[in-house]
Amino acid sequence: MNVEVTNVSKKFGNFVALDNISINIPKGDIIALLGPSGCGKTTLLRIIAGLETPDSGVIKFFGEDLTNKQVKDRKVGFVFQHYALFRHMNVFENVAFGLRVRPRKIRPDKKTIHENVMRLISLVQLEGFVNRFPSELSGGQRQRVALARALAVEPTVLLLDEPFGALDAKVRKELRSWLRRLHDEIHVTSVFVTHDQDEALEVSDSIVIVNKGKIEQIGSPIEVCDNPVNPFVADFLSDVNRPLIKQKKHLFETINAPGQGI
Repeated sequence: MNVEVTNVSKKFGNFVALDNISINIPKGDIIALLGPSGCGKTTLLRIIAGLETPDSGVIKFFGEDLTNKQVKDRKVGFVFQHYALFRHMNVFENVAFGLRVRPRKIRPDKKTIHENVMRLISLVQLEGFVNRFPSELSGGQRQRVALARALAVEPTVLLLDEPFGALDAKVRKELRSWLRRLHDEIHVTSVFVTHDQDEALEVSDSIVIVNKGKIEQIGSPIEVCDNPVNPFVADFLSDVNRPLIKQKKHLFETINAPGQGI
């Protein structure tokens, strides 16, 4: 079971944002949509979310055709670059929001909401910040609250649009390592948009390299770095952190060695 994007195209006037895109995302994986600004990766993410409608093509979540379904019918969690937290709500209230606004017939009771929210706040390591407001948090802490809020509704697919783009380099590096560890714990199917090569290499199970609305290459971080399929991919990845790739390759080989595993 997986998320399938099949032959998706999208135009804005005469501009071709996506040109016959197809991707298969295995259940439980986190994939990165990587490419230069304006390449179409955010448009693709918005189509998967249901925020945009494709001109052609099909979107399926685990066998169900959702191409013409609204956002509320897709059960996705969305994390944006600029947090989008409610300034007048504290951490607990922000995380609880998606549960409290559910229709009455599917809304959890107060005790269940409290338990779920506290579990998520613990998961994102913000136990001591429950009563703080967004203005009292650092950028990295705000983004962790945004992620907890997205997870609170128990999404089938988690979508992240440049989630660390507004943070400084040091915090961004710390958070991407944290996100990878978190994903290894919760295993929610995730799509992660970034233009940062090192970020994509460290966080993702596989990378989709997009350029001018088309897919140039799909593969693991090791595959796309060791075997770029064309000059664009080779040039785009020319500045990546090679020690990081070697470290990831060593980990992959260790996990897959006879008698090994996690």
